Amino acid sequence: MTRYRFKDQMGDVVAEGEHADHAGALDWARTEEETESGVTRVEYLGPEGDWRWAGPVEG
Repeated sequence: MTRYRFKDQMGDVVAEGEHADHAGALDWARTEEETESGVTRVEYLGPEGDWRWAGPVEG
């Protein structure tokens, strides 16, 4: 499992969680995007301990 963090349009982390892959994390973000948290960016924790972009959140 990979660690993901979900950010709003201001760049604030609104949620964190573990998902099996980018597709699962992005699907979760699309569902969350419709709620109050407004997820607009998904990042994952890379192998070197740095946060990397997981892909676009499209509604």
